[in-house]
Amino acid sequence: MPSAVPHAEVGEVTALREFLVAPLRLRVWISLAVVLAVALPLILSSGSSPAIRADDLAIAIALVAGSVVNVEVGRLFEGGRVAQQRPHKALSAWPMAATILLPSYYLLPIVALVYAHARWRGVRVTLWKWIASACFLICAGAVAGAAVATGDGGMPPTLSSGLPGLLIVLGAIVAFLLVECAMLALTALLNTPQDDVWLRQTLADPSFYVMEAGVVTLGAMTGLVASGAGWFVLLLIPAYGFLQQSVLHRPLQEQATRDPKTGLLHFTAWQRLAGDQVMRHSAHRRPWAVLFIDIDNFRFYNQRQGHLGGDRALAVVAEIITANVREHDIVARFGGEEFCVLLPGTTPEAATLIAERLRAAVSEGSSVLPEQITVSVGVAAVGSNGPPTDLGEMLALADQALYQAKLDGRDLVRVRRPPSDASAPKDPADPGDRDRRRA
Repeated sequence: MPSAVPHAEVGEVTALREFLVAPLRLRVWISLAVVLAVALPLILSSGSSPAIRADDLAIAIALVAGSVVNVEVGRLFEGGRVAQQRPHKALSAWPMAATILLPSYYLLPIVALVYAHARWRGVRVTLWKWIASACFLICAGAVAGAAVATGDGGMPPTLSSGLPGLLIVLGAIVAFLLVECAMLALTALLNTPQDDVWLRQTLADPSFYVMEAGVVTLGAMTGLVASGAGWFVLLLIPAYGFLQQSVLHRPLQEQATRDPKTGLLHFTAWQRLAGDQVMRHSAHRRPWAVLFIDIDNFRFYNQRQGHLGGDRALAVVAEIITANVREHDIVARFGGEEFCVLLPGTTPEAATLIAERLRAAVSEGSSVLPEQITVSVGVAAVGSNGPPTDLGEMLALADQALYQAKLDGRDLVRVRRPPSDASAPKDPADPGDRDRRRA
């Protein structure tokens, strides 16, 4: 019987493979970030040379302990588990506090321990992304520490420093945020879109920056309070508790509305938004259309490529659909390998052209996958002179059109229209009223 491969060894091989399949430009950037994370704290340190003092070591241990408590509180709020993808778990507060309390060369061990504990306690972001995130915080903290050292005599501000001290701390917070966000943005830019759906969505969300600014500011306050009256830091514990609840609320909101595999809306959330649009368009007799898009023979693709390969195919198709519709069109994952799109203000003719464009774009764009995939598209459209039609009826018509496309051989677009809508184009492959009654 063959010997079993140790689990740790398997994990290391998988982590290395995940990094090696990333684009070369991204691997170069991440390697540079690791070098910067080691060099910047030493170069920008306020001290003349690294020196370990007992008092500083105790502060560093206290900061790591604070992060441990914070993560454990977060686990309690989450029912004893940690979400895989999260903008942060307030981890950036601790390097910011360290920039006020300690020389910059303490950042490397503090952030390494903070991130190691968070990963041990359940965070399962891809390992190279987790290491990169830690490096970004170290670099951000080193630059913020240089800003803090601009005070009188190179000493960090205290709570009694007045307005000049406040401006220095604000400058350090801004520097921290700019460096961190710039490094994250460059990572998203250099990586393939399908591998960084979550990061791109996070960086496009204004609430992320508001939350991150709050976390970094709380870290600065922790450092300021600890530098003048260490025991009073305990009064900030409720603030970290409230922060954990706020951080938890956003992912729960995302889970309720967004599909984690594609980043698209769930169908229930799409239905609410689409229903509001349809009511407005129907009231003003404006045209609109619905598309149902289904990946052809996806079950067999999953069997050949595995579920992870299938998930990547779903993400690629979602990216292609989003890139080929307008910003105000509403896209969702209907379920399984099926997607739905609302095209407000779109005539039946235009909806048919958009469907054809999406079908061709998926066929061409799926070349990045191990196997080419195709989609079938069902279109249901109402013209400006069409009858009042509700969303449910149009979804049923789009589903019938999709079924017809499958029957006719797949990789096709088929159109259905409300029975009394004379403004919709007749599908050349539609056998007419007799076939509609049969469908």
